[in-house]
Amino acid sequence: MHRRRYLASLSASSVAAFAGCSSQRTDGPVTAGPPRLTVEGRWVTDPDDNPVVLRGVSLDDPVWSLEHAEVREKEYWDAFRLATDDNAGWHARVLRLPITPRSISDAGMDAVVDALDRAVELAAERGVYLLVDYHASERYDTSSIDRRLRSFWDRVAPRYADDTHVLYELFGAPTEPAAGGLGAWRTWRDCATPWLSRVRDRAPETPIVVGSPAWSSMTAYAAEEPFDHDGLLYSAHVYPSWDPRSWEAAFGTPAFDVPVFLTEWGYTAAAETAGADAHLIGSTAEWGEPFREWVDAHENIHWCAATFGTRRQPAMFDADWTLPDGDDHMGALVKDWLADRRDDHRPGRETPIPSGEGSPPASPESVRIEEIHETRATVRWERPPDPDGDDVLQYRVIVDDREPSTLRGVEQATELSNLDPDQEYEVRVTAVDERGLESDPAFVRFSTLDRTRPAAVIPRTASDPVGDEDSAWSAAEPHAADMLLWTDRPLENTITWRALWDETALYVRIDLTDIEDWQDTFAEVYLDLDNSREETYDGENDLDMIVPRGGRIIWQSANTAPISDGSSVTTTETDGGWRAEFTIPWREYGVRPIVGHRFGMDIHTVVEEGGERIAKFGWFDETDEAWEDPRKFATVELGE
Repeated sequence: MHRRRYLASLSASSVAAFAGCSSQRTDGPVTAGPPRLTVEGRWVTDPDDNPVVLRGVSLDDPVWSLEHAEVREKEYWDAFRLATDDNAGWHARVLRLPITPRSISDAGMDAVVDALDRAVELAAERGVYLLVDYHASERYDTSSIDRRLRSFWDRVAPRYADDTHVLYELFGAPTEPAAGGLGAWRTWRDCATPWLSRVRDRAPETPIVVGSPAWSSMTAYAAEEPFDHDGLLYSAHVYPSWDPRSWEAAFGTPAFDVPVFLTEWGYTAAAETAGADAHLIGSTAEWGEPFREWVDAHENIHWCAATFGTRRQPAMFDADWTLPDGDDHMGALVKDWLADRRDDHRPGRETPIPSGEGSPPASPESVRIEEIHETRATVRWERPPDPDGDDVLQYRVIVDDREPSTLRGVEQATELSNLDPDQEYEVRVTAVDERGLESDPAFVRFSTLDRTRPAAVIPRTASDPVGDEDSAWSAAEPHAADMLLWTDRPLENTITWRALWDETALYVRIDLTDIEDWQDTFAEVYLDLDNSREETYDGENDLDMIVPRGGRIIWQSANTAPISDGSSVTTTETDGGWRAEFTIPWREYGVRPIVGHRFGMDIHTVVEEGGERIAKFGWFDETDEAWEDPRKFATVELGE
């Protein structure tokens, strides 16, 4: 299984480039760096027990970069210095150095060690921490990875054990086996424990960052069943493919119990980075800023943004090492974030560790149920006070005996889904503050609606009814659509609709009569063809189709999904008015029609005079909100 695109392999010349390069490093540290860090509960601390939070960037593989210096436009060590150059506005306090298995196999461990020696020395000179990462992304249960991990750490772990500013990342991105949730975590822990023991024996005091299966996405289990070793941080990799609603449960909750290190995160824009993997596509406004807000809410989460370079995506710099700005690029956000937090949680800065003691917040207030439906409902609440003045970091919502849903503290509502019709439920909502203290639950009970009869049943037709005034359409029941939604003058228009269907299309006919000659009228059909009933139009098969009197093409509103090429409309003048007949092909909207299929529908008519809207009539939605909210549509059903 492969998720990332990898850099091209090292050329044969790389081996020659490093041939004969033996390290001149002595057994001890060459240059004294920042102080040794230790792990105390969920915090990382300096020798004076002040909490330290590492924030920085991930560089390219140094071996690859040194070999391919001609394509980088910047010497590797210059980039290393830039990332830690306060005068240039960069304030990284940790640099992550990924060492790929390909670099090791092509250049050899002597070349890798020479590069690491230089990096360790330079990091000490720059006063920053260095995270050495065995950057493999592969199965973790093979004899090959076992052999290679042992060989790598047998060489590297003791070599930098006395360098107080060096940390180790055991295995960058384990992939499979990943099925089974907690079971997969236990399988991973059994595999990784001997490797951890081996590193710990050779580097007794070095902090070690430990990943998890599925590209370090199972961090939540680290709090539930941690490894039996001291001095561990637990990594997570977060990219735009992760739904922001999942961040809190997956990575925020474990940070209440163990140190969490986001050793990879970042985003890029599809328009600017041809060939970037889909899981990287995001923007500053929609992903970067919410991500920063979420991370900053957890004071003990460490991070390294990827990548401080020009080639490996998501890259912070253009090919000429300029830092692009704007919503499509992450570099400016990373730089500003590092600058804003440069003095927070630094080694030697006297800062008390937040106590886990105190009073929990009060229960969430005014818990209530809104928008009850057959299989879903919305629960909402108000933010409770906290006796200690702490922020509420998250809410936990439990329906009956289900697993809790975890929400960020900025959210105060959530939809409850996969409910049964005509069933009573109990919902419990608790608040958790920044110390990890949880409130007593607030309760609310409610019952879902019974499965209601559809507002209309649409019969099947044996032939295309469009243009057939009597025989085909006579099987369809007419429905009045002359509910006056609003007007600024008395009007008495008569409007009816009827519909038929077959395996090819849905056919909708609207008849408008008693129309004054001076009136301009428009027939409008609303459809939610898969009955998803989302709060906004889904862009796929939620439709708002409009045709004016005498029109030959379908107009589409600003909210509708694109009208397919196979959709069509005809209009016909009738006695005292006119008729519109719509044809909507199922397949082009991803729907397979069967008897009993339900979907959302409404019919509206707009009346204009002299270009000004003077009235609107409808069939079902009396609030006149269907134009923006598909939940307001009626539910109709396909019949025999």
